[in-house]
Order: sequence, then structure tokens, then C-alpha cells
Amino acid sequence: MNDATRTRKPRLQARPDPRGYARPAVTVVMITIAFALLGAAGASAAEPAYEVWALDQGTNKIHIIVPDEAEAGRFTVSEVIDLGAYPDAEIEMPHMIDFTSDYRYAFVAGPAGGNTAVLRVADREVLAVLDTGPGSHMAAVTPGDQQVLVDVIEDGTIVEILLDLENEQFEIGRTLELRADPRVQARADEFPQNDEGEIIARPICHDYTADGRYAYVTLGPELDDGGLVIVDTAELVVEKVYPVGEVRVNCGTVLGPDGHTMFLNGGSLEEGHWYAFDTDRHEPLEDENGEIRRSSHGQDAHGVWTTPDGTELWMVNRASSDGIVIDPASRTVVDTIDWTGESPDILAFSPDGQFAFVTLRGPEQRSGPHQIAGSTPGVAVLEVSSREKSALIQPEAEIERSDFHGIGVVPLR
Repeated sequence: MNDATRTRKPRLQARPDPRGYARPAVTVVMITIAFALLGAAGASAAEPAYEVWALDQGTNKIHIIVPDEAEAGRFTVSEVIDLGAYPDAEIEMPHMIDFTSDYRYAFVAGPAGGNTAVLRVADREVLAVLDTGPGSHMAAVTPGDQQVLVDVIEDGTIVEILLDLENEQFEIGRTLELRADPRVQARADEFPQNDEGEIIARPICHDYTADGRYAYVTLGPELDDGGLVIVDTAELVVEKVYPVGEVRVNCGTVLGPDGHTMFLNGGSLEEGHWYAFDTDRHEPLEDENGEIRRSSHGQDAHGVWTTPDGTELWMVNRASSDGIVIDPASRTVVDTIDWTGESPDILAFSPDGQFAFVTLRGPEQRSGPHQIAGSTPGVAVLEVSSREKSALIQPEAEIERSDFHGIGVVPLR
């Protein structure tokens, strides 16, 4: 989902957890020198306009980065949320993050822990840890905040979380086993199979149509095991299937600013490419040459997001450490990004559109179907207008263990 389309309501006062979970559920560390910021300085006394939540899956921590309101381009780390300090459940390897439309709640999928954690943004409390299954890769909130769908790689399932936000209640709903769905079964011979002859259909990432009725779910994690299923979120069944022979995707998904075009990508160490889909017809759109697959101008196309004003769509190539800028209206590449930091993964933008924040992988790679480890784990900050480096934020402590992945931006005012 494109966070740029959301508006934030005022923060609520923290209140006791209605389920009686032990407090504190997480350890929040106020820090001043725990990070080395290249091209950055201390925080201003004024309340920042936004927070950047960056997930370090190597250390089980969320690093909250804020801009210095006194000087553009300067950033500091205000807090570190230690998910490993939660006493009642194992939250391991925080991988991807998404928020409700008012940014009151965050959902963090943890593949190694096999669960999805729910955090209250205002006071950083962990409200629930739900057993969504091994390889819980991505949890994303539907438009309207009615449900969360979780892509569970190892089980090959999509798990529903039902939301009662008024009462802060979160519980597991239905489960869709992709390989057992009739539309997938009808095309079984076009899917890869394991040694037992079972279909390999493992969900990786997804985003929703503007009305939330459908989820575009990429498959993988290897590109050769990729493909696309379009899921009816109301019925929790597969609406349409594109095996990897038709649509070669295994990673990023984002709804374009027009609300009718879904952008998807796929990559490996040898290739990177992307597609645009008409979400009204659930069909791929051709380029000027009649092709539906477009080059990412690098290897291992991965993170993708749109600028807040909707004029640009950025896509980073993990293996080649570069990226492209796409005009979402014409669906053409209009620029390249030479510096993204080493092994860029996921990206997000500041609400004012000035800066792009890109997570960078570490030397001890915790996830990924192939080798994309980097030596500078942290967050790269780029100036959007120039496509150039503004800052590189790296941890001083535990840098050998750090492996940044998911990221999200929370507007504060």
C-alpha cells in the first residue's frame, strides 16, 4: 500500500493493554550515540514531522530515525525498540512492516519466529503476537483497516488477521492454501513441483487494489518458482492465476497513484524486470513494443514505492546496487539511480517527498533466496530531486549482526 495516500490522526494517550500482556512488552532505548550517521547530526528540540521505522532482522530491533527540523538532510536515531525483550513470545527476525491508515498500529511479520506482532505506535507496546506460520514474510493491512493478510512462505498459505481496532483485538481468521485452490490446481502442470509431486506456490509479497477487494500476490522466493495469483480478499479464494511462464515475478508490489495500475517486479542475480497490470481487468499492460515485461536496468529488482506526489515510482536492484525511476503515468523509465547504498532492499519516502530511505543488507544475510549480503548494513538516505546520497545511517554496535530489511514512514503532523 502506498503510505503517501494515508492521513494521520493525532496520537492517542497510551493506555493499559486490554489483554493484560506483561508491560513493558518491548524495551525502548533512548540513544544519542548508538549510531554513526554519515552526513547527519543531532535532533532538533522541535517535534519531528515524521518517523522512519527501520527493521534490523539481524538483531531483532526496530530503529526509529527522525529528521532534524532545524536543518534539512540531517537525521538522528531517537529510539531503538528491542523486540527480543518481549517476554511472552518469540519475535524473531522482524522482516516487513505495515500500518493502519491512521498509523496507530503497526504489523511486523517475522519469518523465523513464524508470527506477526502487533505494535501500538504511540507507546511502542506489543499488543499481540499471532502465530501466522513458519516463514511469515509480509503482513499488510487492507484499505479500510478491516483485515490483514499475511504471506506465509513455508506453508504456502495466506493467513487472515481480523481487526477490531476499537477494542484493540486481533485474532487469526481464515487461511488460504494456494496449492489447493481450484484455480491453481487447474493449471498444476504450469507450476513447479516438489519431490512429492506437490505444487510449489509460496506467497512472497502483495498489495491491494484501491477498493481492497483484490490482492496481487507474487510467488517465490526463487524467481523460477515465481508467478502471480490475484486473490479475492472477501472470499479468500484465488481469482486469477499467472504462472511463472507468463509473469516472471517474485518480489515487489505497489499500487500506482492512479489507483488502477499495479506494478510488480522480479529478479535474480542474473536478471531484473517489472510489469504493470490493469487492476480493473487483472491483465498485464503492454509497452510501446507490445511487450509486457520491462527491464529494471540491473539485477535482482526488489523494493518499489511511489513518491508522495505520485509523479515517480522508484525501484531498486538488490544485486547490482542501483535503481530506476519510472513515470507511473506513461509506465516508462525516465531516470536511473547510481547510488542506493550496497545491496538495497526496501524503500520508503518522507511525507514531503524530499528524501528516500533505503534499507541495506548486512554481512550475515538472514533472508533471501540467493547471496545478496552487504558490508554496510543500515539505511541509505537519498535526496529525491537529485537522486544523490544525503546520508548513510549505520549502527556502531552489533554491525556484524545487522541485516536491515523492512521500512516504513509514520507522519507525525
